[in-house]
Amino acid sequence: MPIKYNLTKFDLLSTKVKKVSAKKHNGEQPEADEKLTMLKAVLIATFASGHSWQTFKALKSPPPRELNRPEIKKEHEEASSSKWRSITPFDIVEVSNLGIKDNVFSEWLFFNVPKDHYDEYKEAWGSLKKDFNGNCDDIEDC
Repeated sequence: MPIKYNLTKFDLLSTKVKKVSAKKHNGEQPEADEKLTMLKAVLIATFASGHSWQTFKALKSPPPRELNRPEIKKEHEEASSSKWRSITPFDIVEVSNLGIKDNVFSEWLFFNVPKDHYDEYKEAWGSLKKDFNGNCDDIEDC
């Protein structure tokens, strides 16, 4: 009997991240779609408890949040350098269930990301929110 797998939209995003992380760019800039996938993975790794505990804890705490601490900035730097490559569907589900509001994301962005990268992070965040809210029927790869 064949084995059946139920793939979710989170599995698909995780698979896409694995494919992008396996590519060698040899000093070249990744394509726009690959860059967007990388930034989505960085955001997941930055906000998931398994990769960035201090950030996760700050996001779960009631206002006022302390998103401008050095530990949180360090966790983002680690996520953008290597941790994004190891996200799992469970990390994606966890971040999607956090319910991070746009104003909280903007506050985190202001304190932890260089100003010249704001636009690409905002684009990745918007795309990630669509992924969280969309149905698997809306995804072409399902």
